[in-house]
Amino acid sequence: MTSDDDLAFALQIAGAELATEPAPPDSPLGLLRLFAAANPGLELGPEHIRDAIAGTLPKI
Repeated sequence: MTSDDDLAFALQIAGAELATEPAPPDSPLGLLRLFAAANPGLELGPEHIRDAIAGTLPKI
C-alpha cells in the first residue's frame, strides 16, 4: 500500500502534481466534467477528449 506522500513524490518525479482543487470549468478537464454531468448515460470517448482540448466540446 502506498501513502499520499509516495504518490506526491512519484508525481513530482514525473513532472506533475496532485491537484487539491477542482479543475477550472473552462479548462479541458472542467469542460469534460460538466459535459459528463449533463449527459449521465453517455460514455466519454477519445473524441470527447479531443473536442475538450480543442475547445469544441458543446458548452452546457
